[in-house]
Amino acid sequence: MMEVIDMTDYTKYILSGGTHYISNSGSDENGAYHGGRAGDQNGKEWRLRSWYNRPWSCVLRWPDVDVGTLIAQLGIDAALNDKIGYDQYQRDSFWKEVRKVGYLPARIKTACEEDCTAGVNGLVHCAGYLLDIDALKGIPETGIRSGNMRKAYSKAGFKVLTESKYLKSGDYLLPGDILLYENHHAATNVTCGKKVRGSYDYHDVIEHPEDYRPGPKPEPEPTEYGHVLVTGGSVNIRSGPGTDKKDIGTAHKGDLLIYQGVTEPWGGRDWYLVIYENQNAWISSKYSKLVK
Repeated sequence: MMEVIDMTDYTKYILSGGTHYISNSGSDENGAYHGGRAGDQNGKEWRLRSWYNRPWSCVLRWPDVDVGTLIAQLGIDAALNDKIGYDQYQRDSFWKEVRKVGYLPARIKTACEEDCTAGVNGLVHCAGYLLDIDALKGIPETGIRSGNMRKAYSKAGFKVLTESKYLKSGDYLLPGDILLYENHHAATNVTCGKKVRGSYDYHDVIEHPEDYRPGPKPEPEPTEYGHVLVTGGSVNIRSGPGTDKKDIGTAHKGDLLIYQGVTEPWGGRDWYLVIYENQNAWISSKYSKLVK
């Protein structure tokens, strides 16, 4: 079991009935983007503050609410730790330090820096390592900016929410939602919105993260429908039938994939439903054929 750190009253912020909190960073102690001393010199470089309209372009939400809760808890601890400050020129030092202390921002004792997107990205990666979620760990650890965050996070599995109810107030936000103003800013939502409070079930994920890790994927059994032989050189495997669907991997000439007995037409060709790396996937008949 993971060592218990000094307890933070997460419910004070996540279940707040008054202020709707976000974990936010935007400038150093001099109100500038770089040049200040390492660490949070005035308590405002990374802080918990009330929701505000930046304005936001979209909200990025991980589908598992408990993962979101963990991201919010990490965001609270980062905001409360005055060893973590703001500097765009030293934005990756937060990630370097938090890796050394078991991905828990509350444990950081060496002054370090981040900026808005490096901070958010660090929290998401901490959640990925604490819960052993490959999709979160697979997001680039550095180089994420407000201009490419939507694309990178969407590819990893975050939902992109653009309805006005998610952007104009905190009422419909869940803990761990990422607030994004593209090409400008990002922040982490902390408080559960009053319009969704009734369906939100708080768990203290940070205390026992092992309880919230995904279980092992079952090994698939071959079906009676046979296999798909890859006839192309290197063939994209898709999340659905069609080249407009997400690319989830590559098969090579001579590979055999288990065929699940479902064929769908798209773009003038048949697409076969197969099993690829223990998940449902699709391959075009242009580069494959059914075999017994």
